[in-house]
Amino acid sequence: MSDIAETKDLPDSKEGLKTVTIYINTQPHDIDRGAVSFEEVVKLAYPTAPYGDNTGYSVMYEYSRGGQGGTLIAGKTVEVKQHMRFDVTATDRS
Repeated sequence: MSDIAETKDLPDSKEGLKTVTIYINTQPHDIDRGAVSFEEVVKLAYPTAPYGDNTGYSVMYEYSRGGQGGTLIAGKTVEVKQHMRFDVTATDRS
C-alpha cells in the first residue's frame, strides 16, 4: 500500500514539462504545454502582418518528421507536442 502512495507522488515526465518548443516556418518558439489555436500560430508566424478581410492564412502541422499531421483551421486548436512543426502561409483573398 505504501508503494502505491509513493508512486502517486512521483511526477509524470510530461507533468514536469511546462513548455514545449515548436517550430513555425522553421523558427523555434517556446510555448506553454497544451493546445495552441490557429490564431496563436498565425500571430507567432506573422507578428506584424496585416490582418483583415483580404488576408487569409493556411496552417499545416506535423507532429514529427514524416509523422501525422493535418490542417489547422480558424477557430480550432491542436494539442502541441515537443518539436512539432507548423507551416503558415499568408494569402491575399481577392
